[in-house]
Amino acid sequence: MLSLIKIEINKVSKSKLFLAWFVTILIVLGVTGIIIMGLGTDNKLGEFVGQSSNNFIIADKWGNWAIATSLFSALFTKAAFLIFEAYLLSTIFIDEFKQRTIFQLFSYPISKIKLLWGKVISVIVISFFAHFTAHLVIQLLIKLVAVLTESDYIPVVNQLINLVGISFGTVLIGILPFVIGMIKYSTPITMLSGLCLAALLSNATPGSLTNNFVDSSLFLIFASFISIIIASVSIYNISRKDINIE
Repeated sequence: MLSLIKIEINKVSKSKLFLAWFVTILIVLGVTGIIIMGLGTDNKLGEFVGQSSNNFIIADKWGNWAIATSLFSALFTKAAFLIFEAYLLSTIFIDEFKQRTIFQLFSYPISKIKLLWGKVISVIVISFFAHFTAHLVIQLLIKLVAVLTESDYIPVVNQLINLVGISFGTVLIGILPFVIGMIKYSTPITMLSGLCLAALLSNATPGSLTNNFVDSSLFLIFASFISIIIASVSIYNISRKDINIE
């Protein structure tokens, strides 16, 4: 299985992957900046920050902008990389069925289930690495700006640890678009499903950023479990039938 995962990961262009990762971070920062400026102008940052003191240590009055930026960037990062994951599923998984190149792999003396899971797990590995490193880079940038503006913003270590769990759980949930996309072997449907999932899991209302149900351990564990079950059933069904793409 490890060799299959390595093969699938090596198929992905590292330069294109890095470019997509970098551009996604820029988009997240740009959208976050616009939202923060808008809320700051309307004096509504406090409504969204809520109980942020539980997650961050603040030493002065300028800390609120850093907290709000961190919370909003985390929200938008999750949404952006769910779409990023849907794109990976399309290129690594769906396109091979559309172009019928998957049938060559099926002719090898290897279990179809292993082949299919190798592709899905490779997407999970790449997406988790991209998702978490994006979170980490953005947090470091926020800290840098906080230092330059003499604002004592100190992310608590537990918050960064939580990001690992949130990133992994979100990535597992993010494999659902592949199940929907496989119904018609459609890249647009896969991307649209990823977009809808991102919108569903990244909804923000006053106070929700610090008390977000979809970021709770219980929800992530339950939703990840359901996602894996659905993906497993889909992979099993695919492996059991002859696929004919007109």
